[in-house]
Parts: sequence; structure tokens; C-alpha cells
Amino acid sequence: MKNGIKEPTVKRRKNLLVSKVTDIPYNDLYLLYVNECRLKNLSEITIKGYSFAHKYFLQYAGKNLKCSDVTQDLINSYILNLKDRLKPQTVNSYIFKISPVVKYGIQRGYIKDNITFTHLVEQEHIKEIYTNEELKKLLIRPQGNSFAQYRTWVIINFLLATGIRALELRNLLIGDIDLKNGIVTLQHTKNRKARIIPIPSSLSNILFEYLRIRNGAKSDVLFCNIYGEPLPRTTLQLSVAKYCKKRGVEKHSLHLFRHTFITLSVRKGMSPILLKRITGHSNFKILDNYYSFNPTDLVNVVDEYNPLEDFKAKKKKFK
Repeated sequence: MKNGIKEPTVKRRKNLLVSKVTDIPYNDLYLLYVNECRLKNLSEITIKGYSFAHKYFLQYAGKNLKCSDVTQDLINSYILNLKDRLKPQTVNSYIFKISPVVKYGIQRGYIKDNITFTHLVEQEHIKEIYTNEELKKLLIRPQGNSFAQYRTWVIINFLLATGIRALELRNLLIGDIDLKNGIVTLQHTKNRKARIIPIPSSLSNILFEYLRIRNGAKSDVLFCNIYGEPLPRTTLQLSVAKYCKKRGVEKHSLHLFRHTFITLSVRKGMSPILLKRITGHSNFKILDNYYSFNPTDLVNVVDEYNPLEDFKAKKKKFK
């Protein structure tokens, strides 16, 4: 007690200090949010996405942006600025990746505006998948002694047969392949949830041979570079692109194999529940986005599933 005035307790001094901190640089808020992400064990790929969107936002708003400057008007003008230059899908992606930081700032009291984010309506497009003719070209086993060509051929077979993501493929270990029980265990996935997927017979035969040639330990990476390290993302992309172009196939997207796997599996009648478990999608809405709709898919099965067909009269035989 000084001059008859009771000194604040340690807890109260902390509260007074916090109450005075009403504004901080937006960049500091972003760093606080990233720390929260790491405490929650979010993947580095997710954090990198936030980082890219954060830098893009500061290019527009200014690197000295304060939290007090983050208002609904600023967010709206940023969206309109993006809308004039980018596709709606890209705009939504950028906004989606800054919204958690802004909402975190609102929750912590640094951002005073109760900001809402507008989702731009996207024009739907029919997704193009690899055609049967293209797949036949890609699945022809390469001639010669090039291990890189052979490895890419195995990878393309693997992607088409399982529909896994490129990230999941790059992190596979030899020990994750269980040919005896016909399963692959995916330990490193996008949502951090391990899952088990089946190995079809054709892929099993390919992997049996590949594992003999690869000749590694269970702890080794399944698809590696010359140093035995996981294939970098760009190396994988370039090797598949080069392989496709050499066979006269202009498409060379890794993710397109996932779309193709899902679409062809649906056309063959695979259960949506089973397909969802194999692909690791969190819900059916996301899974539906990967399906490349073709009107003939409905025409070909309409008689089999249409209720009217159960009541149709038997056709009379005319003499």
C-alpha cells in the first residue's frame, strides 16, 4: 500500500496490461494464430496455405496494417479487388485462408468489427478426366532400362488404382505395403487421419515386382529419388508430365488421377460409403465435387433403377 492506495495484485496488473493492449500489428496477430495452429498440430501444408494468403492480403492492405484497420469495408474492398483479377474459385481460396486469422483476432479482442466473409458463387464446370484412350497409352509398360521411367509407370498405376493424393503417395514407406493382406496403410494424410485402402490384383502384381527391384528396408520410402529420399513434389510432377507428353497425352495433372479413380469407380457401381472411406473425404459433398458427371452415366442405368420399369407391361410378340 502506497499513500493509502492499495496496490493491484499480480493478477490484476496482468489484466490491466492486457486491457491496454487494444491494438497490435496484423502481422503479429497472424504469428499468434500460426502458433495456435502448431499447438493444434495442423499440417505444415495447411500453414503454408495461410502464409501465402496472408502475404497476398498484406500486399493489398499494406505491411504496416494494424488490427484496428481490419474492418468489414477493408475485407469487402479486398474481395472486390481480387474479383476483378482472379477466378471466383481463387478468390474464395484466398479469403477462406485469411478468415481464420481475422476470426481469431475478433475472438481475442484485437479486431473490433464483427466481420463476415462473402463466398463468391462459382460457375460449375464439368471436370475433365483421363479418357480410356489416354489411360491405355499411359499404362503401357515402358521399354528400356530407365528406372525413372519404370518408377513413373508404377506411380501412375498406383494413383489410378487407389485415388490417393500426391502427398500421401510421396510419404509412403515400403512397410506400408502389405501384399499378403492386400492393403496399403496411409500414415501421412491431409487430415492427419490414417486410413487403410485395398490393393487391386493388377496393382499387387506390379508392386510385387517393383519391391523386388526397389530392394529396400521397410522403413525406406517406397518411391524415392537417387539418394533414397522422398520424391520432392516438383520432381514428381515433372516426371509424370514428361512421361505423359512422351506418350502423346497432354493432360498431366497428378490430382486428375484422383478425379479419374472416383469417376470410374462410380461408373462401375462402387458404393459411395466405400468410396468415401478409400478416398478419405470428410463428407459426401466434397466427394461429389470430384465426380466427373457424364449424361450417359444416367442413360446407361436409367432402366435398371427407374421405378416405372417395375410396372411396365410385358411386350407382346407380334407375328
